Amino acid sequence: MRKAFFPVKRETILGIAAIVGAGLALAACGGSSGSANGKRLIRVAYSSNFVFFSGTTAQQWWSGLARAFERQHPNATVQLVPIPGGYNDVVAKLDLLYRTPSTSPDVAQLPGSGQMGQYVSSGFLAPLDSYVANATWWSHFPSSVKAETTLQGHVYAVNQGENNGGLYYNIPMFKKAGIPVPWQPHSWADILAAAEKIHAVLPNVWPVWLQGGVAGGTEAFQYAGAQLIYGSSTPVIYDKYVIDSPGLQEVFNFYHQLAARNLQAPASVLGNPNALNTITLLVKQGKMAIAFGNNSLGQAWSHTTCAPCWPSASKTIGVAYTPTMNGQSPGHVSVLGGSELAMGADSPNKQLAWDFINLAEQSQYMLTSGFGAGWVAPDSSLWHDPAYTNFAPPYVSFFTRLLPGAPLLPELNNFTPWTEGFNEATGAIIANNISSNQALAMFKSYVTNQLGSGSVETIP
Repeated sequence: MRKAFFPVKRETILGIAAIVGAGLALAACGGSSGSANGKRLIRVAYSSNFVFFSGTTAQQWWSGLARAFERQHPNATVQLVPIPGGYNDVVAKLDLLYRTPSTSPDVAQLPGSGQMGQYVSSGFLAPLDSYVANATWWSHFPSSVKAETTLQGHVYAVNQGENNGGLYYNIPMFKKAGIPVPWQPHSWADILAAAEKIHAVLPNVWPVWLQGGVAGGTEAFQYAGAQLIYGSSTPVIYDKYVIDSPGLQEVFNFYHQLAARNLQAPASVLGNPNALNTITLLVKQGKMAIAFGNNSLGQAWSHTTCAPCWPSASKTIGVAYTPTMNGQSPGHVSVLGGSELAMGADSPNKQLAWDFINLAEQSQYMLTSGFGAGWVAPDSSLWHDPAYTNFAPPYVSFFTRLLPGAPLLPELNNFTPWTEGFNEATGAIIANNISSNQALAMFKSYVTNQLGSGSVETIP
């Protein structure tokens, strides 16, 4: 049974700001000695305005966690290191911080979606095997969640919150187009058929939102292209890095079909660097009929999150599984990826760093971070907690059911160039309506030039 660090009422659990409290003044910068003003210092780097729905919520949550930690460890000081910007900005900044011991964070919030491998291969992260072995909450994580942060036989991070993908659809639009609801497509052809009907009846609506292009980075790939690849006839990204396969051809053809039939959202919108952050508002505004998205959309509309407020969203927006291409086993797919907490290899205060991570993994903080960031809880003991299940129904329960069986993106070094090549190709389809064969050729050329011919393969 977990230790409760302070009593939490139900109403305060559901009120994020009330739990995390007011902002904490950042500690003065310390040196590489791991101490400041006579106290042991830990630096904690986190995304200040990308992971959480708002910068204010992120600052409040991390400040509240730091304040609680300092109460428990009166001889320690937490220096929060906020990292502004989007997904790619966070990745780039962490790369810089880790390169110098004097700036390397003791604890860092790492973006998931295949990025952790580069930090492990560079020797930036400390293994956590001995720590997680004694953590009760670790035993509640499904094997798929544990595998997400286990590389080369060692645990290098722990999951803070998960995201997985599915389809959102506008119920009134479907009814106007004569499509029965609730809707559950059983193939990609079913998605195209529904989009065609929507387009015929509602020509000013974007029939489908399927992220492509470079703006969203690996994060956007996880909730769009990756769902398609893992649902294709060749659901493989890596043995070596796959640059041609029947599955990739199917995926690029699906993107092309959307573009050629004018069924896709506009290139100007999909190519906006803030596209991932604006989709929740665009869905609410009735801009699209079908959206490839993740669990955070439904959670963003809750009355406690309000990003934007839309407590009646479930009356307008339904959810469906993303089908495999032809309905082949397992029938549907949802790719797993989330936010991880890792300990720096250069940390001079590793036990304190672990104590901070351990505090963040306690149920009260997992709940409130999930509400503030739109995550599925990785701790299965929370899945039947009313505070969790009653938050943003039916979306939380729907996506939680998908978590245990969801496949992972490769956590490997050089995965970023592979996704960059994929995003370049899909961006060209969306913007210029190039053919699927042209997109595949562009992708193959980019990845081969980046990684070398010895690191790539073709699956016939």
